Order: sequence, then C-alpha cells, then structure tokens
Amino acid sequence: MAPGERCPLCLSPEGRAVCSGRLTLLRCARCGAVHNASHRALPYDSAYFNEEYRAQYGKTYVEDFDTIYNLSRGRLDLILKMLREHGSAPGSLLDLGSAYGFFLKAAADAGFRDVTGLEISDHAAGYCRDTFQIPVITSGFDDAALVPGFRVITAWYFLEHVPDTRSALERITSLLEPGGIFAFSMPSLFGPQFLLHREEWCATHPEDHRVDISPRIIQRALKAMGYRRVVTRPGGIHPSRFFPPLLAGLGAARALYSGISKIVSFSDTMEVYAVKDKKI
Repeated sequence: MAPGERCPLCLSPEGRAVCSGRLTLLRCARCGAVHNASHRALPYDSAYFNEEYRAQYGKTYVEDFDTIYNLSRGRLDLILKMLREHGSAPGSLLDLGSAYGFFLKAAADAGFRDVTGLEISDHAAGYCRDTFQIPVITSGFDDAALVPGFRVITAWYFLEHVPDTRSALERITSLLEPGGIFAFSMPSLFGPQFLLHREEWCATHPEDHRVDISPRIIQRALKAMGYRRVVTRPGGIHPSRFFPPLLAGLGAARALYSGISKIVSFSDTMEVYAVKDKKI
C-alpha cells in the first residue's frame, strides 16, 4: 500500500494492487476488502439524478419512481418480518443517503411511524420534503447531529461512498437501539464482474466508490461489532455475466444460476440485514 494508506474497514496497512489503471485499487491482506486509494467524492446535484442517471438506466431518477418504490417495499417486507421475529414493531427509521425519498415514502406507507432521511444533496432533500412532506436532514453523515435510538437504519448504496467505512459502521451501530436492524446494499466482490471480468471491473470502477466487500467479509465485520444475526442476499441476478451468451439464454441454466445465487449471495451487488444484539 501507499505510505499512510490503510484499509477503511479493518485499518490494516497491508495490501496489494488488484489491477493497474486509472485508479489505485488495493486488496487488504487482513480482511479481504478492496479499497480505492484514489477515491474522490462527486457533486450529487440535479445532473447526478437526471442526466447521469438517465445515461445509466435510460430514465431519470424521478421517472424511475415505480421501480425504486416497488424494490423498497420488497426490502421493507424483509425488515418487518425480522422485526416481528425479534418481538419488535415498526418504529423510528433513518435512511442514510435518502436521495429523493422514495424509500422513505415506502416506509411511511408500510407503517413506520417516524421516518427521517439524511441526504447531502440539497436538490434531492428538497424534493423529498416538498413532495412527500417527510423530514430530511441535509448534511454529510459525519457532521449530522443525530440522536441514538432508531429502530431501523437503512443505507441503500451509501456505504461504498463513505471515506472511513469502519467509523461509519461504528456510528450507525451506536445510533441503533438494542435489537434494532441495520439494512443496506452495496457492491460485492463475490460476483461475476470481480471474479470473472476483472479488467472490465477495474476499468469501470466508479471513482467515488471507496470500498468493495463480500458477504463473508461484512458478516465477519458486523458480528465483531455486536450484531447477532446477519442475513445477506443478492442485489441482482445476472446469468449473462456468468454464462456464455448461448447458455445464458437457456431456461435451465438461468434457473440453476438464480437458485445458487440466492443461496450463497453470488452477485455484483448485495443486500445485508443485520440485527443488533439486545445487550449492546
């Protein structure tokens, strides 16, 4: 590693480059996380949610409301199921990196009595407040004045942008009430892009992403921080990234891939649902 460069998850100074190119991407020798030593934050302005989002998904963020809302309801179904299993009801929820507030809207519709967003973009936070009348704190996470006691904290594609992953996880844990749930999504190393298409993965790695991890890495890290149950599942299932084109189109191959992916969380992105120990 470069002098002074440490893994943002476990703070180890030992690591090696995973590829060469425009970014310095290093794999930690201790925990296995890959971090971007060339990390640079981007301006999350209206262009980020409009022109840049359209270039990637074919529509603006607002135009993608139905897809994001329905995905949010699916995530909330699992969160509510886990709350019931642990004897809790919907309570206060904080969504980190809440963007336009589509997940917050879904959470309020699902019965959460007190929902709050945290969003660094004035543009996105203002949209949520004006459209859904849901409170959003406009601030970076490190500077936000937050009071502990949230029953649920969510962070959908937020953690990979944070410069100091370990500190962010520790603060999130301190803000959760005992028995609370931390649910989030982020890129995963345990997927076809990193394992099978490394050059493409390196060439297209976003410069504003600080860290990439795997289901096993995050399970180990969260349990060490006091979470007694950690569930992972694939964020997306893409047989075409694993099989040659002819095989990827076969129903049997797709079904086999989908089944295995769901069991082992093999995907380029992952979702994580963790229950904080009631004794902490």
